[in-house]
Amino acid sequence: MRHLTILWLTFSSLAAPLYAQDSGLTATAYQTVNVRSGPSTQYEIIGQITEGDTVPVLGRDSESTRWLYIALRDNEDTEGWVAVFTVTLSGNPNSLEVIEPVPDDDSLETVPVDGVRIVAFGRVNVRSGPGITYDIVDQLEIEEQAEATARSNYNNDWLYIENTHLSGWVAYFTVTVRGNADELPVLVPDAASSDLVPPSALIRTSFNVRLHSRPAFAAGVTGELSFGTQVTPLGVTRDGRWLYVATDEVEGWGWTRLFAITGEQLAQIPRRSVTTTPTPSPTPFSPTG
Repeated sequence: MRHLTILWLTFSSLAAPLYAQDSGLTATAYQTVNVRSGPSTQYEIIGQITEGDTVPVLGRDSESTRWLYIALRDNEDTEGWVAVFTVTLSGNPNSLEVIEPVPDDDSLETVPVDGVRIVAFGRVNVRSGPGITYDIVDQLEIEEQAEATARSNYNNDWLYIENTHLSGWVAYFTVTVRGNADELPVLVPDAASSDLVPPSALIRTSFNVRLHSRPAFAAGVTGELSFGTQVTPLGVTRDGRWLYVATDEVEGWGWTRLFAITGEQLAQIPRRSVTTTPTPSPTPFSPTG
C-alpha cells in the first residue's frame, strides 16, 4: 500500500507545473471563476473560486500574464489556473515566475483547422465598434464561443466576432483566441453604413466643414462636420477639388483641402458625376467650408 501511495502521488504531480512557490501575491475573484488544469479554456475544470475569495498566486503563464497559477485555500493540494481578467491581483504581475505547465493528453488545447475562434473568459461586452466608447450591443457568456472574422489593427487590440445570435467587437485580452489572429483582415466600421471597410477607405476632416448639395460653395448646405470627424469618401470630381463624403447622419460635397487625405487615397476614390443632390440643411454654419 505504501508503494501504491507513492506511485499515485508521483503521477498526479505530473499534471501540475513543477517547483511552484508562493510569491506573496494574492488574487481576489470578481465572480465565480473556474480553476483549470492548464492556462486555457480547453483544459479541464478542477475547481472553482467564488466572488470575494482570495487565494495565493504561485506564477503566471507568460510575460503577457494572461493566466495565473493559484492554490486553493480550502484544498492545499489543489493548484490550477485562472484567467487574469477574472481576478484582482494584489501586486505587480511582472514579479511572478513564468511557469510552463506539463500538458495532459486529455486537455490539450485544440486549434481550428480553418479560421479563428474565440472563447470568453467570463461575461464579455460585445460593442458596436473597436473601442470602449462604442455602445455595448450584447454580451458573451462565460466560455461562449464565436468566430473571429476581422481585427481592428495590426496589434489585434479588438476582434470582430460572430456566432448564431450576436456579432460585434470584443477586446482581445478578454478572450482566448484559437487560431492565428494575425491572418485576419484589418477592418473598421464604415462611417456611412454598418459595413466593415479597410482603414484606408476612411478619412477625417482637418477643419470644420460644410457639406453642399453640389460641388460649389454657393450650393445649398446639406450638413455640417466638426474637426476630426471620420467620413467615408464616396466620390470625387474629375478635377479632384471636391469630395462626396458620408457619415451615418449626413452626406454631401466638401472641398477636398478641408480633409486629411493622401494622394494615394484620392486616386482610389471613383470619379463621380454631379448627379446626387441631397436635401439642403436649413441650419446655418459659420466655420470654415
